[in-house]
Amino acid sequence: MRVSVSGSIALAAAYAIAGWVALQVAVPPYSVSQVFPPAGIALSAMLIFGTGVWPGGAAGAAMVQLLASEDAGVHSLAILAAAPVGATAQALFGYWLAQRLIGFPNPLDAGRSITLFLLVVAPVSCLVSASVAVPALMFSGVIGLPDAFFSWWNWWLGDSLGVMVAAPLMFVLFGRPRPVWRPRLFTVALPLLVTLALTMFAFQGIRDSEQRRIEQQFGREAEGVATLTAKRLDAQIDMIVAIERLVGHDPAHTAAEFRRFVLPMLDRHPGTQNFTWNPSVRADERAEFERAVSQSIPGYRVLDRLTDAAVRVAPAAEAEVYFPILHVEPREGNRGVLGLNPASFSPAREAIAAALTEGRPIASEPFLLTQERAAQRGVVIYHAVSGVAGGQPGLVSGAFRMDDLMDAVIGDSLARSLRACLMDRDAAPGNRRLTGPDICGAEAPETGPLSSTFPIAFAGRQWELRVVADDAFLRERRTWVAYATLTFGLFSTGLLGAFLLMTSGQARRIGTLVEQRTAELARTTWSLRDQQDALARAQRIAHLGSWEQEAEDGLLRCSDGLRALVPLPDMERFELRHLLAAFEPGDARRLKEAIERLHTTPDAVELDCGLRNPGASSIVHVVVEGEWKGGRLQRVLGTAQDVTEARRAETDIQRLAHYDGLTGLLNRNLWAMRARSALDIAQRHGDCLAVLFLDLDQFKTVNDSLGHRVGDGLLAETGHRLQSCMRKEDLLARLGGDEFVALLPRLARPHDAGTVARKMLDVLARPMVVDGHELTLSASVGIAVHPADGADVDTLLQHADTAMYSAKDAGRNTFQFFVQEMNVRVLRRLRVGSGLRRALDRNEFTMHFQPQFDAETLVLVGVEALLRWQHPEHGSMLPGEFIPVAEESGLIIPIGDWVMRTVFKQQARWREQGHRHLSVAVNISALQFARPDFADKVARIIAETGADPSRIELEITESALMDGSPSLSRRLQTLTGMGLKLALDDFGTGYSSLAYLKRLPLDRLKLDRSFVRDLPDDPDDAAIALAAISVARDLGMQVIAEGVETPGQREFLIAHGCRWMQGFLFSEPLPVQAFDRCYPPPPESG
Repeated sequence: MRVSVSGSIALAAAYAIAGWVALQVAVPPYSVSQVFPPAGIALSAMLIFGTGVWPGGAAGAAMVQLLASEDAGVHSLAILAAAPVGATAQALFGYWLAQRLIGFPNPLDAGRSITLFLLVVAPVSCLVSASVAVPALMFSGVIGLPDAFFSWWNWWLGDSLGVMVAAPLMFVLFGRPRPVWRPRLFTVALPLLVTLALTMFAFQGIRDSEQRRIEQQFGREAEGVATLTAKRLDAQIDMIVAIERLVGHDPAHTAAEFRRFVLPMLDRHPGTQNFTWNPSVRADERAEFERAVSQSIPGYRVLDRLTDAAVRVAPAAEAEVYFPILHVEPREGNRGVLGLNPASFSPAREAIAAALTEGRPIASEPFLLTQERAAQRGVVIYHAVSGVAGGQPGLVSGAFRMDDLMDAVIGDSLARSLRACLMDRDAAPGNRRLTGPDICGAEAPETGPLSSTFPIAFAGRQWELRVVADDAFLRERRTWVAYATLTFGLFSTGLLGAFLLMTSGQARRIGTLVEQRTAELARTTWSLRDQQDALARAQRIAHLGSWEQEAEDGLLRCSDGLRALVPLPDMERFELRHLLAAFEPGDARRLKEAIERLHTTPDAVELDCGLRNPGASSIVHVVVEGEWKGGRLQRVLGTAQDVTEARRAETDIQRLAHYDGLTGLLNRNLWAMRARSALDIAQRHGDCLAVLFLDLDQFKTVNDSLGHRVGDGLLAETGHRLQSCMRKEDLLARLGGDEFVALLPRLARPHDAGTVARKMLDVLARPMVVDGHELTLSASVGIAVHPADGADVDTLLQHADTAMYSAKDAGRNTFQFFVQEMNVRVLRRLRVGSGLRRALDRNEFTMHFQPQFDAETLVLVGVEALLRWQHPEHGSMLPGEFIPVAEESGLIIPIGDWVMRTVFKQQARWREQGHRHLSVAVNISALQFARPDFADKVARIIAETGADPSRIELEITESALMDGSPSLSRRLQTLTGMGLKLALDDFGTGYSSLAYLKRLPLDRLKLDRSFVRDLPDDPDDAAIALAAISVARDLGMQVIAEGVETPGQREFLIAHGCRWMQGFLFSEPLPVQAFDRCYPPPPESG
């Protein structure tokens, strides 16, 4: 290996210059650069000129390392030796690896060779220098173990990026053979240099911006410290003035009064050493003053502070007047200053004289307080008090240790990397430091990368606050944005270099490829016609057509597929107007504007166009785009595809996604979306808005009894009728099941919503004929009004739902406005539902029995079994409180089975005890009765309990008997065939139909208590009662009236042929034990 002197000198110079530039973007703690181009210069120089230039690389590395050591302030022979050795070894290893994997000279014009060089040779060879230099830095103590990996990573990354950036430039500038590289000079070098310049410009800009941000942040933090300090010092003045006013107002105040006044200030403003009251005592008053004070403070004497270096006190020397400390708070830590005459030593004496003369608070120079046991500087503020001691002034004072005060003022608000220095500019040189480092107050103040000074006028003195930031402040607040930008930019530059090498290297091979492609093109031309035919067939299959318009003459040429879609003139070339004439005028205009726009702007436009005379196709999707070359439009290309079915499918999908398939109303999602928009408008304009939640009463009974087809028809008719009550701007939706919701915007008054609700109830009350069944519906409506009841849609909907349940509880077929108390009822309802699930398991249900009498003879003829729930929290609950919840949850089935089994057992027991003719009536839920296995279950329970079916009466509601189907008749016949009696419960309150009654095997009608309550005075109730009695008589049924509570009701019913009654007039419902005591078996039965 022969050494090249000239090459080595040139390499050393290039290496040193590039290294100096790289050091300008180095990263602490040691000057490790994010990008190090000398690594690429050294490696590419050996690949171009041979390994004989290695001394130049070593020399350049030594010079760069010397510069880096000077910048970092590090002088270590190990580091100066390690860096050149590592850099040289790295270049030689990279040379060997490149020769082994790629081989040089190499034009680097293929993807494989470029990838191997930049992504294998560069990163792998660059491991060497970092692995040699970083251990040397650790050995010399420049970096610690925590920083080692970070420095190694940056070193390796900087060298790798340096190779990626510098090597392409070196190859195009000096690569061999020159005929291969010279044509690539401008296509590679110029873009790379421009990119490098832009990257460095961006890096410098971001770094400058970062520096300004740090300076501004420092300014804010320093100003914050100054503001806190000034406010605290002002508070100190305010406290002294307040104490002066206390003493001036009450010269004879006691120590306790002084303590009560001062201690809250000390608690509110920590950092103060003490507050004192110093009365003025003349020389002729001193003895009497000491004697009087000694009675409360034993051993009290007036003291002077000695002027020697130690802080000591002694009995006061003769003076014309003294200002001994009489009261001091807090006492803890300050008892030693009682009696101290502050005028006895110079710093305090000067401040006292100024305070007496100027009549305002005056601060002393900094000094060690008398009670100081450390080395903190202290300051005392004195304020003269007039009108005390026969006209002679006294003093109040406040002492504070400066370090403690500043800790209380600033606390954790001062960053660890900031230092505050407070000094007294009026004090003598050498005595100016108040708090801060020892250098505070020196003629050459402390400096740092950033510092700010703030003058503070305090109690007649000029203080100065200096805030200084150290290097740690800059490191903590500096982000890596600038270095990340530099790394990313340089990595992108390296990738750009790879791309440029590849593209430029391939240019010389394109000529050969062009010749090959020309021959292939000739062969391809012969198959073009076949391909066009195949394209035409494909377009026909896809219902697709195409056309093109030449820019020069504007004439169109189209495919056969387009003619099959659109009526066009029978000519090879035609004008644009012929194509536009096939579409609807509006669509034709939009298409024409799109094509005209393509003549000026390269773009692509897509639009749907409707055909003017549609056949099988009515909508075509048109795509047009311009073909540009050399900045000029060559032609306009277009395609048209039949999308009729696709658009219809999209419309159907949208309808299914946003509308209810049964009623055609909005579904929950679309309603909620539009409701939020309406609510936003209402909130902006202050409008009143209402949400109505409607639930059909007893719909589940209809659905279970008459089948889902009738239920669906009923829902569809309901939606149609409700829609007729809406305005154009109202929103009506079906939420699911039998629940509907309406939103009424822009209401003049909240109660207008009630008018709409009443209208809805009225239209639903009209009979409906569905699948041959005439049905009458009722509903319960809950109303929530914005803004009173909620500020969002979910809350309004929830409150309307709550009000709807309140309407159901109020008797159904009505509406209720939401009030806050309803939430309590809803919560109770939820708790009831939760408790029902456990009530059966915990045996919380009991049965009560209400006697039924022959009202003329007062003979007991039967009982009605009534369910009670012994709730562990609410006590005994009536069925009306929990049966609706049980029906909604489906728990009515197991509860109903339990009731039948319990009642049947009791009937069997009474029969054995002697009540052989006692009839027992049990209520059957409509949901329970509608189940196909109901009759079988009744038979099974009778067999299990041994009950007498002839003495059991099943009370069935009218809603359960609505279904006129043969299955209902068979079920009833089965029950009567067992010997059971059937009664129609609550006659007249539901879906009564005489046509049904005469076909059903009923034994008894029960007259509902609502028609008995106001007898005999209410003529309407009287008429209904007489009609029911008459109907029962005509159909051969008995009538039993429930809820009889007055003798007048009893006499009226007897007079009109109703003898059987039950109610509180005769007896309330009784537990089994009470019933047995009150109504024992008749003797003849025993």
